[in-house]
Amino acid sequence: MNLLKAIGIIPARYESTRLPGKLLLDLEGKPVLQWVWEGASESQLLSRLIIATDSEKIADLCRAIGAEFVYTPKDIASGSDRILYAYDMLNISADIIVNIQGDEPFVKGALIDKLIRELGSSSAAAVSTLIKKIDNEEEIFEPSVVKVVFDSVGFALYFSRSSIPFVRDEANENWGRTHCFYKHIGIYAFKSDVLRSFTSLPQSNLEKIEKLEQLRLLQNGYKILCVETDENLIGIDTIEDLNKARAFAKNFLSPV
Repeated sequence: MNLLKAIGIIPARYESTRLPGKLLLDLEGKPVLQWVWEGASESQLLSRLIIATDSEKIADLCRAIGAEFVYTPKDIASGSDRILYAYDMLNISADIIVNIQGDEPFVKGALIDKLIRELGSSSAAAVSTLIKKIDNEEEIFEPSVVKVVFDSVGFALYFSRSSIPFVRDEANENWGRTHCFYKHIGIYAFKSDVLRSFTSLPQSNLEKIEKLEQLRLLQNGYKILCVETDENLIGIDTIEDLNKARAFAKNFLSPV
């Protein structure tokens, strides 16, 4: 694999429908966004890490922790659009752009580097993204947990809020004990030209139905490489998620 230049951008919108101001909420003594920035900063392959925000409050946090940031408009449609806006605004060039979600406090630099390596070594993949085996059976049937199925070499076949695959001949309560299910963790590494093409495409019908923007990629023929991790990552969308993250962080920070 040739040495590729990779940058990381953390889209950090202040408003959130289900949990307002969630990126600045306290998680064991630090704001959620600070956890993300510190974890991503451990990457050995990112040449630069930038927070893209629409909020002066988040900008104040960036100044306090020494994080590079840029302002982006409030009315940008999605996180992918926000990172492309920031990328163009910075007038820099990179082969790979990593979209690091601002509400994933337990992301680690090693995971980001794994995504970059896997994408860089694949001529067929347009994007790489993280997946994890579901070990909590309730998540199989939870619409907020996005499930994914993939082919024999790891390329995504479909993402859904529904339970996929559907186990036709067994009762629901047996599904998690007899079959493997995978959930999607929304951190993406894009080849830079793919990100630009992706954000210029209209929303696809499946994307509109499921409210999952990665389906736009699949419907337009782009290959998404699924990279498995066993790390326990907790995306924060609700107060329940935040409480789970707080409980996990106590163990995460405790000496063994």
